[in-house]
Amino acid sequence: GATLFVTLEPCNHMGKTPPCSEAIIAAGIKKVIFAVSDPNPIAQGGVKKLIDAGIIVEQGLLQDEVSFTNRAWLGKINNSRPYITIKIAASLDGKVAALDGSSKWITSEISRSDVAILRSQCDAIVTGTGTVLADNPSLTVRNVERENFEFRPVRVILGKREIPIDSKILDKSAETIQINDSDLGALIELAKERSWNQVLIEAGPTLSSAFLKAGLFDEVFLYQAPTLLGSGLDFAGNLGIESLNQRLDLELIAADLLGNKDKNLRLHLLAVSK
Repeated sequence: GATLFVTLEPCNHMGKTPPCSEAIIAAGIKKVIFAVSDPNPIAQGGVKKLIDAGIIVEQGLLQDEVSFTNRAWLGKINNSRPYITIKIAASLDGKVAALDGSSKWITSEISRSDVAILRSQCDAIVTGTGTVLADNPSLTVRNVERENFEFRPVRVILGKREIPIDSKILDKSAETIQINDSDLGALIELAKERSWNQVLIEAGPTLSSAFLKAGLFDEVFLYQAPTLLGSGLDFAGNLGIESLNQRLDLELIAADLLGNKDKNLRLHLLAVSK
């Protein structure tokens, strides 16, 4: 006579494992309460199968909360592409590098630790050849532990420029793929082939702006340091906006202060559907 609480509607198809609905019926569960209906067409039908088996089914408990925490997978299914997160680290006046190109470090260590958590949630981290040449990043997950799981998101480089063979991003700490093109569509196709749920963009203004201009993103994490540079590289370039009524609006859902001494501001923003 047990009641089962689950976040997603029990599936009704054979994937890597047998249908959840059949396992529930076989276990003798009498009641199932779930938050979100399964948007995947091939998996639907679990509710009907459970009801036909005499099981009481209720849906909608904590639906908004679960939709948010599971937004990457739900977004992937609904949009037929990976959920795309853009990370930006900037000064108070929106600069990601000084006039001489230096950028290490504008934001604090606590911000960089927070970014490591973002990386751990993604299947791939995407950057451009310009960032590799300028900053020589490793783009790995460090100091994030969760049930002894080792996080190794795939590193993807977009761009036609050659990068040094001793670049940190080419080491053996994680897989690296270079797409010798700036075509964002090639990245999306790769993500579909790999069945990636979520992709993190950690790039310079040119590539980040390309995703923003194309509307090819779902959320932005903006880390801001309380410092001014006055000149240098802006985090967003030409977005093709000529008037205020063309502006790219985002929904601000959280603003958090990070750290105790060297405080940074973290803004979490969602793309707004047109």
